[in-house]
Amino acid sequence: RMSFSSNLNHYGMVHVASVSDVLLDNSFTPPCQRMGGMVSFRTFEDFVRLFDEVMGCFCDSPPQSPTFPEAGHPSLYDEDKSAREEPIHILNVAIRWADRFEDEDLVPVFRAFAQSKNTILVDYGLRRITFLITQQREFPKFFTFRARDEFAEDRIYRHLEPALAFQLELSRMRNFHLTAVPCANHKMHLYLGAAKVQEGKEVTDYRFFVRAIVRHSDLITKEASFEYLQNEGERLLLEAMDELEVAFNNTSVRTDCNHIFLNFVPTVVMDPSKIEESVRSMVMRYGRRLWKLRVLQAEVKINIRLMPTTPVIPIRLFLTDESGYYLDISLYKEVTDPQTGNIMFQSYGDKQGPLHGMLINTPYVTKDLLQAKRFQAQSLGTTYVYDFLEMFRQALFKMWDSTEGCPKDVLTYTELVLDSQGQLVEMNRLPGGNEIGMVAFRMKLKTPEYPGGREIVVICNDITYQIGSFGPEEDLLFLHASELARAKGIPRIYIAANSGARIGFADEIKQMFQVAWVDPADPYKGFKYLYLTPQDYTKISSMNSVHCEHVEEAGESRYVITDIIGKDEGFGVENLRASGTIAGESSLAYDEIVTISMVTCRAIGIGAYLVRLGQRVIQVENSHIILTGAGALNKVLGREVYTSNNQLGGVQIMANNGVSHVTVPDDFEGVYIILQWLSYMPKDNRSPVPITATSDPIEREIDFVPSKAPYDPRWMLAGRPHPTVKGLWQSGFFDHGTFSEILQSWAQTVVVGRARLGGIPVGVIAVETRTVELTVPADPANPESEAKIIPQAGQVWFPDSAFKTAQAIRDFDREGLPLLIFANWRGFSGGMKDMYDQVLKFGAYIVDSLRQFKQPALVYIPPHAELRGGSWVVIDPTINPLYVELYADKESRGGILEAEGTVEIKFRRKDLLKTIRRIDGTYARIAQQLDSQELSKEARKELEKQLKAREDHLLPIFHQVAVQFADLHDTPGRMQEKGVITDILQWKNSRTFFYWRLRRLLLEEVAKREILNAHSELSNSHIQSMLRRWFLETEGAVKGYLWDNNQVVVEWLEKHLQEEDGTKSAIRENIKYLKRDYALKHIRNLVQENPEVAMDCIIHMTQHITQAQRAQIAHLLATMDNPASS
Repeated sequence: RMSFSSNLNHYGMVHVASVSDVLLDNSFTPPCQRMGGMVSFRTFEDFVRLFDEVMGCFCDSPPQSPTFPEAGHPSLYDEDKSAREEPIHILNVAIRWADRFEDEDLVPVFRAFAQSKNTILVDYGLRRITFLITQQREFPKFFTFRARDEFAEDRIYRHLEPALAFQLELSRMRNFHLTAVPCANHKMHLYLGAAKVQEGKEVTDYRFFVRAIVRHSDLITKEASFEYLQNEGERLLLEAMDELEVAFNNTSVRTDCNHIFLNFVPTVVMDPSKIEESVRSMVMRYGRRLWKLRVLQAEVKINIRLMPTTPVIPIRLFLTDESGYYLDISLYKEVTDPQTGNIMFQSYGDKQGPLHGMLINTPYVTKDLLQAKRFQAQSLGTTYVYDFLEMFRQALFKMWDSTEGCPKDVLTYTELVLDSQGQLVEMNRLPGGNEIGMVAFRMKLKTPEYPGGREIVVICNDITYQIGSFGPEEDLLFLHASELARAKGIPRIYIAANSGARIGFADEIKQMFQVAWVDPADPYKGFKYLYLTPQDYTKISSMNSVHCEHVEEAGESRYVITDIIGKDEGFGVENLRASGTIAGESSLAYDEIVTISMVTCRAIGIGAYLVRLGQRVIQVENSHIILTGAGALNKVLGREVYTSNNQLGGVQIMANNGVSHVTVPDDFEGVYIILQWLSYMPKDNRSPVPITATSDPIEREIDFVPSKAPYDPRWMLAGRPHPTVKGLWQSGFFDHGTFSEILQSWAQTVVVGRARLGGIPVGVIAVETRTVELTVPADPANPESEAKIIPQAGQVWFPDSAFKTAQAIRDFDREGLPLLIFANWRGFSGGMKDMYDQVLKFGAYIVDSLRQFKQPALVYIPPHAELRGGSWVVIDPTINPLYVELYADKESRGGILEAEGTVEIKFRRKDLLKTIRRIDGTYARIAQQLDSQELSKEARKELEKQLKAREDHLLPIFHQVAVQFADLHDTPGRMQEKGVITDILQWKNSRTFFYWRLRRLLLEEVAKREILNAHSELSNSHIQSMLRRWFLETEGAVKGYLWDNNQVVVEWLEKHLQEEDGTKSAIRENIKYLKRDYALKHIRNLVQENPEVAMDCIIHMTQHITQAQRAQIAHLLATMDNPASS
């Protein structure tokens, strides 16, 4: 493109450059066919006056160029005409001074002038004319008018120098109709794109494109390059977000997939992988804001030298975050195809991005069906159902900490689909291929505790299909997927985002019914019935959509509608019946397998019941669990009471009432919590708990020591930062960092959760020693109600905390987790309100739950803790003697009442005085003197006064003596002597003891299960004595005393339960004999009870044995002396 101004300076034009003489010199061959003019005037009127002179510069076209014989640069809009058939020249006009500077005033003037000169401009071959208006201390204004638009303004180029369009790559937005959006920041160019669609179709894909160019001189050192890129990149990103935020809040359409493009012009010296790290950290810092602005794609163009002396590499960095939890970064370099000469993307580094091999000017694609569904789900505050697959994958990577040790196939899955017969089949299909509003997957996860893989079934609502409502087909898929999980014994995960049972109408009737008015002239008087005309009835009679009665009225034949059936399934009571089926299935699944639910967006009606029936609920913060919507309730109440569904069932309700076990900020954290919970649980309901390696030594002592003063029980379980030594950690009972609390906001006088002890997963119940506050919210439906704050004392079971304890025991039992209870209760709250609130019922639930518990349950009274009265009763080992064991710390106490209470009842004042008289000589002497009958009245009075003074002096200290005396009745020594506890432990070493005890009990359970499979009639005591006998047989009677050593027995059990080639297992050998004996006994009993089948049995058995065995039997029969009596 050539710049010139001709020799017009004497007319007032400012000279810019002059090449016209050169252009008109036939001896010079220009490098291109196009001519460009840059002219400058003080005022627009000067330009108008000299317009003909300016156009004279274009009168002689330059000769054809041998270098570019037919070449015309294609326009940004890719016109199909060749350069010779369309105008090719351009003119830039700079105006130094304008009377008015407002765009609305300037554009009509320029447009009117350009259109008035349309013919001349076209004749002279002008493709476009651009007016540049200079402003004092401000960025110049640009207005561009194009021949193809009959010199109307090209609004996209307003205030954009047309030559910059190449660097802004506006041509890549050609799949969209663009509208330029004014920006306060002139560095930013903002466009609102509307996807091009077929005529008559509605545009649903709107998005903002923010584009910016960074100009700077080249940077020659790596340090300067990196610092510049970081600072300038972050500043540009913030400016782009600011502009986008203004536009985002001032547009009438909903935009999605918004895009940011930054073009760094200067060449920098650095490694492209460094850019990736820097950009990733920057995006993570502003991730929430970018997500809120729906910026899902970004692109950075930059010229890089790896070293100051190496060639320049044009690099492209693409970022996509379509799901909101996984940032995908792809690096490309620009390369020229040697065959076609086209510039293409080529992946840089190991990872091959999706644009690899595509042309550099590939346009941005408009939304496909998947993106539209994704946007719909995200707009509702959840994740699109098929995006949960990648979410599980990313959460698994996080579980592995780093992807180095992580298997490549960390997640494999198949989709569970209903076939035409309604049976469940496994298949792989493209995301979005579902035809109902429920999607299910069978997943295999490779986790740190199960590197070989574990299976789960995941069931999800698709909220983009009929707002996630439940119809018969959705319920059938849910039912069969849940049944599959039960059949395999594997965990069932339910991700809830639904709207309850589907409601609908028979639309075919809705379009044709008529109304029989009481008075057709006055509809307000009411109607008698709904009916169909004979013609309409004939049309739909074959569909069985409606039941009618034929009547003749008003001189016409009518079919009165009595029942509307509907030709389609799934919009009435059939939905409720199917919902009842899956409610029963969920209740059964909770009893048989691990069930976990995550509520994202909402769970309504049957959806709310399903998550509650699955019990373990994770609730995302912006979601709600409700039975009826706020709008419907307001209609029932007749006034606006509730403002939102969150007010009814948000986390502030459901986390505080124990329905939700944990709340999370987003879906990804919810999925991560699901995997965390699963990491504690066996892979199926037939496997033992997963014991993992731990870096926390099992032999270590516990640093934190419980005190008499109230303390946070979580410190006892998990440890805490040292209170006096900065940077030091005081270890707790469990492995460092493994305690995961659940139900934290509900019933806070009890703390429950899961943890690991030496790698063994356990359920944990501990007691809050501090006073907590229970907040009861006011009910908006009752104007007189007020929010209440009720204090609850520590070490006491209230109705809610008793229920929480029972619930936790039931959950851990069904998870197959052993249980550790740190008992520290003084009893149950027995006040009138608590009795009314059913503390007795919930206390009884604890007994029910513990009696049914089928895993080892170890109860431990820690230092300075106490177990009193009813609280001892509900967790006593005799409730479940096979599984529950009770231990006490040497500093703990247990009894019916606290010492103070016992003294009040059993060591009253008269007993104290007797003790004082027995022990205190002074008191005894005065009392003896008072017994004398010869004392004068004055002397007696004086002695009584001395006795009273002595009593007052000694009673407080003797009260303490009495308390100590009562306390000595509650010591662990007495508990052990009475046989109510198993052993007395020392806190510091209790971790080691419980580890080996748990290991032993778990291994004994494995052995017991195998023995019972071989011989189902053996009792627990029989099995225990058999194991002891086998231990003595293998280890020798001399080592019999070691049977009480948990560690030794663990090593023996592990040795004899492992199936290793070449090693003989005493346990498995004995089990073989047990199995044989049991089978023989069973056959013998059957034959004795049914002698008539004896011969048939012999014939049947001889058909299934070898020839040699038959010969042996024949020999035995022949040599038998005593025939059986008839």
